[in-house]
Amino acid sequence: MMNAAASGRQRAVVIGASMGGLCAARALAKHFDEVVVLDRDEIPETPDDRRGVPQARHYHTMLGLGQRTLEGWFPGLGAALLEDGAVLVNHGRDGYAFVGGAPRIRCESSFDIPTCSRALLEHHVRRRVASLPGVSIRPRTTAVGLSKRGGRIVGVKVEDGSLVEADLIVDATGRASRAVRWLPELGFETPDAEEVTVDVGYASRVVRRVEDARRDFRLAMVGTDPPQRLGVASPMEGPRWIVTLVGYHGDHPPADEQGFLDFARSLPSPVIADVISESESLGDIVFHRVPSSQWRRVDRMKNTPDGFLLFGDSICSLNPVYGQGMTSAVLQSEALAATLGRVPATDAAFVQAFYRRAAKPIAMLWQMATGGDLTLPQTKGLKGTSGSNFATKLLGAYMRRVMGAGQVSEMVARTTLEITHLLRSPAGLVSPGMVWEVLAASRRAGSAAPRDFTGQTA
Repeated sequence: MMNAAASGRQRAVVIGASMGGLCAARALAKHFDEVVVLDRDEIPETPDDRRGVPQARHYHTMLGLGQRTLEGWFPGLGAALLEDGAVLVNHGRDGYAFVGGAPRIRCESSFDIPTCSRALLEHHVRRRVASLPGVSIRPRTTAVGLSKRGGRIVGVKVEDGSLVEADLIVDATGRASRAVRWLPELGFETPDAEEVTVDVGYASRVVRRVEDARRDFRLAMVGTDPPQRLGVASPMEGPRWIVTLVGYHGDHPPADEQGFLDFARSLPSPVIADVISESESLGDIVFHRVPSSQWRRVDRMKNTPDGFLLFGDSICSLNPVYGQGMTSAVLQSEALAATLGRVPATDAAFVQAFYRRAAKPIAMLWQMATGGDLTLPQTKGLKGTSGSNFATKLLGAYMRRVMGAGQVSEMVARTTLEITHLLRSPAGLVSPGMVWEVLAASRRAGSAAPRDFTGQTA
């Protein structure tokens, strides 16, 4: 590796110690003598939720590709999570998914994911990142601005009046990043943003998880058709369930007990409502709202400062329904590591090279998330209401066929899961063999005997 001093890579500063910031720090640690991670919160020594990350108290998942990548970075991570109470879930075999009007057929999928609270996952990742040579995490340190010298960002202004200087500064504070406002104040360009409005509201409650012979699943997901409402029951350490209910476009789940249960009972399978009504509550119902998916098109910026880049949700904040956010941070970290390995400086050319490289995985996630959301006529994006878009209608019609086929075809179910978890290219949905199987299996699904809500033929 090139000498850090010779390449201008002595110190990097990351603003934000959540999953995005930790993933960025991991990439930086191999290329800088020192990596300093700043966070305004107290950092807990145990796997607890943090005040500054309110969305962390809801259902989170790491997609299959993200989990495999994390395990490659930190061998033994999965085993450590399981030792601390995470539940190993094979999404094809152990997952109950009621979509498109009936349960998806059970099949052995090609991946298993240790499933737990975001707090536990972040705790283990944070410990491993903090143990990397040169990495330090500074809690209770609030960034209030950036310091500029010529065309370069040279430091982070901290609330106590000090300046933390660095050769590269990475903002990983998320969708509400204040750095986006600081840049124009320093004479730099504000990135344009693409936005797809979804007005998603979700409410979550943690309940005690007990063994029940009637439940042959480790993870349950139930959605209406069209996908206006959704419920998830996911295992956590404890042993506990986290139950999250989701609604689009103002049709949000209530945060009171009776309204929460009634919303779950409105879903087309009773399994989520049964988990709620038959389990001991372990906390209050919490609510969070996300108005839109947002992609700041930093890859199109012309006037980028030397020594500063946005990262993670600061670039792209996706509809949380799809569980892509943490995996997006992992893939952006891979893009950052690759750029650091190829571009010797930390100037604007380096920043632009990272943005272009990161745009590739972001574009894939963006297309998957917004393509699903635009099937709802109320969703608006760059081209207005989706109902007027022929291509979106055609895709929506085909995806309904895919969901129907997944109720009877193991091939379709397995392929769809692998694409959702980024372990297979989305192009696999329209391969000749897949299209043929979808058309044939969706006909079989349409003529199959009716099923009750547990997936048994009536």
